Amino acid sequence: MPSGPQPARPIACIVLPTYNERPNLQVVLPRIFEQAARIPTHALHVLVVDDNSPDGTAALVREAMPANPNLHLLTGDKRGIGDAYKRGMSYAVEHLGAALLLEMDADGQHDPALLPDFIRLSAEGNRRLVIGSRFLPESAMPEFGPGRRALSYTGSFLVRLCCGVGPVKDCTSGYRAFPAELFCRCDFRALPTRGYSFQTAILFELVRHGAKVVEIPMVFAPRLDGESKLKLRDCVEFLFTLAGLTLRRFTTPSQAPLNPAAEVPAEPEPRKLAG
Repeated sequence: MPSGPQPARPIACIVLPTYNERPNLQVVLPRIFEQAARIPTHALHVLVVDDNSPDGTAALVREAMPANPNLHLLTGDKRGIGDAYKRGMSYAVEHLGAALLLEMDADGQHDPALLPDFIRLSAEGNRRLVIGSRFLPESAMPEFGPGRRALSYTGSFLVRLCCGVGPVKDCTSGYRAFPAELFCRCDFRALPTRGYSFQTAILFELVRHGAKVVEIPMVFAPRLDGESKLKLRDCVEFLFTLAGLTLRRFTTPSQAPLNPAAEVPAEPEPRKLAG
């Protein structure tokens, strides 16, 4: 007897912010989609959020989209990686119907081979936030000198001390997976950051709304091409963000209303290119 059509698998969407990452995407995107066969529980999608890169990053994605229906593009003005993540995650939930959201760098420093583990671990648990950690015994940061290591360790220590996120070892990692339902509960008014401190702010919000953190070791590889975009102003913004989150921790109840702009629709809109 025919079994009939199989139900569609839930979508796990990687939100990939980019600015002048064309050479890196040429390598990273194929590596990501190679992992799809190892993920039986979810359909793997990638949403590239490009801030109008002058190097033609968006054009590269447009050229690849016809051959891959699971590749999507969102473009806009350059307002920082935090703003790109907020726009991209909202779009992934609203328009793609994503059930699981993943953060990942486009520069090759995050190994796509870990994606099946991220998705499996996040989907197995209730409200589970999976973090790729640079600070576990099995982890490695081959390109980090003593100064950069000290900066990363200090940043995570301050987040643990001030924000009440529990014993999370790597609080500033940009390689994560978590349910869209948790993201929809984040109060965007409390996430004003545009730069890399967005990682700290969203960790704070996710934990406040019940996220159960699981860390897995990763090797933080060298960039494939280009230079780090971390600037002094990002460190300054981190300190201001930390102060704001500390105040929020002690003055605001932990339950925020659902974000109306990020609720999962009953039927996702047709796939489209947003400009």
